[in-house]
Amino acid sequence: MSRLVFSGEKRKGLLFILPDTQRLFQSILIVILFNQVGVADIGMDDSYEYWFLAGMLLHQEGRLSEAKEAYEQGLVCDPNNSALLNNLGNVLSDQGNHTGALARYEAARDSGGGDSVILGNIGRTLFLLGEYDKAIEMCLEATALDTQNSIAWYYAATAYYELNQYEKAIEYFHKALALNQSFALAWNNLGNVHMQRGEYDEAFKVYNKALDSDRNLTQAWYNRGVLLFATKRYCESVRAFEEVMRIKPDDMDAQERLRVARDECEADATLLTGSLE
Repeated sequence: MSRLVFSGEKRKGLLFILPDTQRLFQSILIVILFNQVGVADIGMDDSYEYWFLAGMLLHQEGRLSEAKEAYEQGLVCDPNNSALLNNLGNVLSDQGNHTGALARYEAARDSGGGDSVILGNIGRTLFLLGEYDKAIEMCLEATALDTQNSIAWYYAATAYYELNQYEKAIEYFHKALALNQSFALAWNNLGNVHMQRGEYDEAFKVYNKALDSDRNLTQAWYNRGVLLFATKRYCESVRAFEEVMRIKPDDMDAQERLRVARDECEADATLLTGSLE
């Protein structure tokens, strides 16, 4: 009945590692100089910190290929740096190369960076590769190290959802939401669980919470529209699908559902008019 979409804002799914705090002053200096002159020779380009921060800034600007090159240059300086390996994995993940990302995350873990952030990224990537059991195992390892890792709880929950283990999915979505009440995607996917269980009233409440957190979350508008249509609230369904089209005009699936919902809404209006005559 519903289209399940687990992607979201890129930064929400990517867990970053900061440079060694003992080199914080030099890192701040590099950021200042980098912002002034860009990726240029500032006298520090033989240090991993330079390339690390260059990669982060380029990644944040959406310049993925350049960010990848910067992290790779950093690894020339320090081949086993777990922070560089992790953030290179983030770039590859954004590029859709999940297999390559997983290899970098695992290398980061093997280099002594087996903390909650890296384990969470491994779990997230395993989820994206469809390896749900392994994803759960890794995400729970991450939360065992850091119970505040809301992203790991979220991907454990979505993996349980994919395995039709709805009770566990609900439990872990609530753990993620207890840490971040504005986690719109978690609210949305919790709504999907309730929808699949036939708990429509609860699903409506949860989709509304998703939209309270992010009015532009097309997944929540779409799923709300599907649910409204399923409960024969056709004209309300039209408005939900119109929101999807406003935000994402090229969504052909939503466009078709909008057409069908409009037909049903008009049919209802015709019947109502006829009954009043």
